[in-house]
Amino acid sequence: MPRSAGHKEKLFALFEYLMDETDETHGVTIEEIRAYLVSRGIGAERKGLYDDFAVLATLGFPVERMRTSPPRYHLTERVFTLPELKMLVDAIQSSKFIPKEESITLIHKLERFAGRHRAAELSRQVYVEGRVKSTSESAMENVDILHTAIREGVQVAFSYYEYNAKKEKVLRHGGKRYRISPYAMVWNNENYYLIAFDEEEKKIKHFRVDKMTNLEISKQKRTISDEFMRFNPADYSEKTFGMYGGREELVTLRCTESLAGVMIDRFGSAPTFFPEGDGHFRVSLRVMVSPNFYSFVLGFGTGMEILSPPDVREEFLNILTGVRALYDRGTDGNAAPSPKGESEP
Repeated sequence: MPRSAGHKEKLFALFEYLMDETDETHGVTIEEIRAYLVSRGIGAERKGLYDDFAVLATLGFPVERMRTSPPRYHLTERVFTLPELKMLVDAIQSSKFIPKEESITLIHKLERFAGRHRAAELSRQVYVEGRVKSTSESAMENVDILHTAIREGVQVAFSYYEYNAKKEKVLRHGGKRYRISPYAMVWNNENYYLIAFDEEEKKIKHFRVDKMTNLEISKQKRTISDEFMRFNPADYSEKTFGMYGGREELVTLRCTESLAGVMIDRFGSAPTFFPEGDGHFRVSLRVMVSPNFYSFVLGFGTGMEILSPPDVREEFLNILTGVRALYDRGTDGNAAPSPKGESEP
């Protein structure tokens, strides 16, 4: 005799109840299961419940009897383990891209997979308040729209904004609409970026997804440029510092041996290190030369030096000279006083 639609509802209700109420140390009795199903308007015979347990097992969710009196039953497999759920909660909490309210909503949804008794272990980890979070209400929706456009191979149009000193959103280029061909989505520096071909400037660019507004999918097919045919998202992300654009250069750096781990963390193990025998090594890398690349180098002080190419080294020196001149002026715009104990020449 074929199972009725009512049995499908019963099976789902049973699974939902076991997910909420049971875990490795908590179980429910057959009578508690029957009482819950009756409260949902679903009849349940004892023998029928054992048959339902067998069906759940075939779906990958075995129900086992615990050694208790009276006998209790619990799910031994769950959609996510507790360590996996904690990892997901940590990722949501730390993501600047996901707005605060959306983070809290997502975490509460994940709590259901932990079960009622273990949900508190996730709740104690919720520290969303006070963290730097995106203020874009459309950020999550933008991600979905862009993935759809990439999958369907069509262009998108949007406006792009920045902030002024008053913390106000200001549209770039007076609100002019960008029309681009989306290639890939990249997660970098805790933000989503869209890598795309700019139809007007005829070059590959990237855009912060949470700074897009009024995003729309076009019916026009995206442009497949020569750059797209050679494009590698992982390679692009590795060369780019903080997702700031720049020109690609092969640079050679001289680093102290203490920075070997830093370079492996940033560029992987593929680049070859050439030890110099004096506590330093050289390494050549292809990077996007930009203000953020220079900040990366400067962050290690005398531990890292740009050796070549000469124009990149000279550009870095000019930046350092400009910064020094800025501080030499003093906060009032005049020449800064000489350090204590020294006199002007």
